[in-house]
Amino acid sequence: REMEAVVSTQSTGEKFLELGVTGSEGSVRVSEVTKCNGEATVNNRKGKVIYFFEWDIELKWCGKTEMSNDNITGKILIENVSEENTADEVDITTRQEKNGSEHSKLHSIVKQQLAPKCREVIAQYIQFLQTEHGKQVILPTKGGQGINAVSAKPATVNTIKKKMDETVISKAPAKKTENVTMKRTELTLRDTFKCRRDDLFQCFVNPDRMKAYFGGEAEVDPRESGKFTLLGGAITGTYLEIHPVEKIQQHWRFKDWPADMYSSVTLTFKDTGSSTEVTLHQTGVPQSTLEQIKGGWSRYYFNPIKMTFGYGSGSL
Repeated sequence: REMEAVVSTQSTGEKFLELGVTGSEGSVRVSEVTKCNGEATVNNRKGKVIYFFEWDIELKWCGKTEMSNDNITGKILIENVSEENTADEVDITTRQEKNGSEHSKLHSIVKQQLAPKCREVIAQYIQFLQTEHGKQVILPTKGGQGINAVSAKPATVNTIKKKMDETVISKAPAKKTENVTMKRTELTLRDTFKCRRDDLFQCFVNPDRMKAYFGGEAEVDPRESGKFTLLGGAITGTYLEIHPVEKIQQHWRFKDWPADMYSSVTLTFKDTGSSTEVTLHQTGVPQSTLEQIKGGWSRYYFNPIKMTFGYGSGSL
């Protein structure tokens, strides 16, 4: 008999977003998972549990020092996450976006303290894959015990791939992880409001204002790393960056998306003299929901703001 379980990243992406370090030189955190490509399967072949997984992950980090007014950013590249490597053997590369003493200070913290935390998340994922998902494919004996126990260590290098190549997959197509099978796209929207720039900006961070145009269904913590829940949980996310009056960056997801899928939203506000223009750029949107999401921004955000506060017509 043969059984197979196809594994998603579960909450691994969210685990990275929980990582942060604060020290005497400044503070840094993972602000975004910009790429998470790959797949994982756990297969029972003739009574032996076989693991196959391969991931390439890219993270964005940001931080501040006492001398820096703006967020300093960079990248963390995590490569060769596979059954052939232990967590200690995974390649982790860190980069800073710009040169400068303050950038270098934070980059040093990222290399020395934040990158090891990322490696710990990888180790937890590998352990979770083996101990939890391995149970799904262990075949019971007559006595009710599993034929084989899940090994605490990955199988020998190259042996796994060879066995996976020999494995006959069920005719029913396996449901792969969303990062592999779901096409992602992006959108850009612009709208104009008859109000001052600060008034419009507050409509996206002020809890009272948001409750007003969401009909009371808004729980908002308007600070960097603060969470928000809108429309009774239909929309959830995290504030990543808040630059007063100018820009807001968020992680944003819709409840019907897979558990480990989220998009990145950037809102910028421009004073045109007679009105305020907002530009919304959203990346990582499932292509199948593009029109729904585009319509939702107008239906649940832009139009209610205009109707609630009278920003659709009149003068400043």
